[in-house]
Amino acid sequence: MDIIQLNNQIEEFVNKYDLSHDALALKQEYTIQKSEDWQRVLDSYSEQGRVLRIGIIGRVKAGKSSMLNALLFNGNDILPKAATPMTAALTIMEYSENVSAEVDFFTQQDIEQIKKNHDAYLIELDKKIKEREQENIERIKKKKGLLDKLVHLSANEKQECCEKARSQAERDMKNDPSFASYDQYRRIKESGKSLSDLEQYRTISAGSVEELMNGVLNQFVGSSGAFMPFTKSVTLHIPEKGLQGLQIIDTPGINDPVTSRGERTEQLLQDCDVVLIVSSSGQFLSSEDTNLMHRVTTKEGTQQAYLIASQVDNQLFGSESQGLSDPIHVLERISDNLTKNARNVLAKQVQKYPSMKVAADKLSKNNVICSSSVAFSMQQRFDEQHTWDANLQHVWRNLNQKFPDVFSHEELAKNALKQLANIHQIHQIVSEVTANKEQILAQRRINFENDKRTALQGYLKAWAERINEQIHQIQHADVGELRKQEAELKKQQATIDVNVGGVYDDLISDIKLNLSRQLKDKLKSEMKKYDTASEGAQGTSTESREVYVGRGGFLWLQKKYRTETYEVSTLQATPIRRAIEEVRASLEDELCYLSESYSQAWKKKIYSQIVGALREAMGDEELDVTIIVRAVKNVLARIPEASFCLADDMPDELKKSGQLKGSEMESYMAEADNYISNLRNTVRNQISAYMDTLVGGLKKVNLPQELMGDLENSLKQLLNEIENKEASLFHYRGIQRELASLIQSAA
Repeated sequence: MDIIQLNNQIEEFVNKYDLSHDALALKQEYTIQKSEDWQRVLDSYSEQGRVLRIGIIGRVKAGKSSMLNALLFNGNDILPKAATPMTAALTIMEYSENVSAEVDFFTQQDIEQIKKNHDAYLIELDKKIKEREQENIERIKKKKGLLDKLVHLSANEKQECCEKARSQAERDMKNDPSFASYDQYRRIKESGKSLSDLEQYRTISAGSVEELMNGVLNQFVGSSGAFMPFTKSVTLHIPEKGLQGLQIIDTPGINDPVTSRGERTEQLLQDCDVVLIVSSSGQFLSSEDTNLMHRVTTKEGTQQAYLIASQVDNQLFGSESQGLSDPIHVLERISDNLTKNARNVLAKQVQKYPSMKVAADKLSKNNVICSSSVAFSMQQRFDEQHTWDANLQHVWRNLNQKFPDVFSHEELAKNALKQLANIHQIHQIVSEVTANKEQILAQRRINFENDKRTALQGYLKAWAERINEQIHQIQHADVGELRKQEAELKKQQATIDVNVGGVYDDLISDIKLNLSRQLKDKLKSEMKKYDTASEGAQGTSTESREVYVGRGGFLWLQKKYRTETYEVSTLQATPIRRAIEEVRASLEDELCYLSESYSQAWKKKIYSQIVGALREAMGDEELDVTIIVRAVKNVLARIPEASFCLADDMPDELKKSGQLKGSEMESYMAEADNYISNLRNTVRNQISAYMDTLVGGLKKVNLPQELMGDLENSLKQLLNEIENKEASLFHYRGIQRELASLIQSAA
């Protein structure tokens, strides 16, 4: 039996016997989705003439678009590279003989949902403004010694408090999940456009790719485009032979500045047959990368994935270059280090998630592919250096300064740039994947079906255990004891409310306190790393200059100069940049780890403490462990969860390498200090926003009431089944027989 039929039959089985109440917790535990969702994925494998889908995955500013420009467009900047809010950052590319684009807009339903979240943002913002305003008023009164509540502030002071409160509240709310919807809906309204205005623009034609990207399409993908707020994604049809038989999905960055696009990234992952995981070599395999890798390579059955370390030119000037004068040797050392790091990360992932073993083994067999789109651009336009932009010229100067023996020689320089770019190896991957796409598609379907069948088998086994427990209770439970327990439950309801409610409230308080303290302590310690690196990176160097000292010689016609040495302040940008990257990565790892691990760890903790609270209220003799366990698990399955990720991007100005001097040094240092200061405030605000969301969601759950309801209903059901023992046993044994048949079908 296929997984769709099996899932449908299990759902019919659950509905037939009215088991949906217990099904929620089990479905969450075994990741069981609707059959329609699975069928959609399976149908996509059977489409006639279906092309191989290759997803380009990575963080904002990881270099995805630059790599695609090198891979598909010979290094020309066809795809936008800036990490600014670009609606079409979600870009699908397909082969076509004619250049055109299809624009997918938000539906009316999408916009209504955005507006709903926008309105919720405004309500919460107004609430925070009032809270902040009152805090500011009290602070001013306290500062002025105005303890009498009847004493009023002046009109100017009140106005100042109000303006400051709004600024504080808006800053706090900028990290709230609803802010993206607020910002997007505001742009929609300001555009003055409606969905009906957009129908004529769903298909755009152009004479060339350059004309398309630099022309009317900017109205839909540019950050200031008239139709940008309505654009969900763009499909580009391009006459590029490298696209034949392929579909390239350039997904938004995982930490995209616009939250909604980050969500769409995850939605597209299961549609990719092969994934190129692009991670900046300076912050290689961050927690976001590994989280995404885990989902791509296990949950959705995709197991063709390659690791690409982008922007490797930034790493040529650090500790890896020590003792080496050839950039190729430095590149080999960087590749070795990143490969070792990747294998360690993959090994840890396999320990945590054994189902990743096949994919991890495949990834570990190959070295990490280091690549530099900047090097590719310089290689392609080597004889046209007058056309290089400021960034290319800056990198070229640093390369010449660091490796003069190589980059002063034209042929050696071209070869070094080719090796640094490494685009030929990525082309080879695409060729191999294209040649084997039928095998990959078939294997992906098998893996997807196996993953889902394993989940269904675990789900059925859990149901079998649950039904066996129910039969055992009907056969062996003492009616008198159950009625006594039922009466005791009602008698001790107030005590249970106090005990369980107290435990729940204490745990919420503990979580709020512990998480806040842990994150703030982490923030402090990480900032010290930046301070240390900043001090160590600053120094001086001795330089010389020719100084005019007058005239001499025959008839005093000869100008005379002398060489004068002087000290200049210098700054090594690389350790500063790396310290910032380390601070961000470490903070981000911590926040994402908490986001992922919180729900499971906290629910385990609250489970044991709730059982303890019930024992304290009723005594061990009055507890039926099976009923308690089931009730607690069902209630915990309904508790909302929250996520926490660091939404922050490192400015391009801080990605310089090598030695900086003069105004460039001062500008870089000021930018770095300003960024770290803002980062500190950003993290603090995100901690507050996360706590507000988390605690607010938890407080909405009346745990004692829900638990009491589950316990009472379970006891009543069990008593009723015992009173009608023969009919109940007949009923459950019928369920057992159906389960046995389903389990056999799932094997």
